[in-house]
Amino acid sequence: MLGSFGAGGVLIVVALALIAHKRGGGKFQPVKSHHVVYWGMAIGIVAASAGTALQQINLLGSEFSKTLTQQSETFGTIGPAAVAAALVGIAFWFKPTFAKDLLCGIAAPGVLSAAAGIWAVPINISTALLHSLAS
Repeated sequence: MLGSFGAGGVLIVVALALIAHKRGGGKFQPVKSHHVVYWGMAIGIVAASAGTALQQINLLGSEFSKTLTQQSETFGTIGPAAVAAALVGIAFWFKPTFAKDLLCGIAAPGVLSAAAGIWAVPINISTALLHSLAS
């Protein structure tokens, strides 16, 4: 219907929507304040299949989760599901702010995928939908 976007094209469109939101957007407001976390998740999911420069974005969540779960001497044992629950709590329990929601959204695909189980279901569904739209 819209033609082929590709992963890089989807990232450009999402970034432009977020910039329009941050600057006020005028009458066209593609993003509401409480939706920024979902747009961040879209960036994290699509970045995984983008070019090599953009794939580094996706490492934010997976490296964060790996770092916390390997710090058992410092904090005690922290499982990937605990990291996922903390990230979801930070994203949705606190007042929405652009930077916090964007970072939580970008980190979510890596963290939730690492946690596996029920945590990975929304990411797997979203990944399938976004990849079918982007290709």
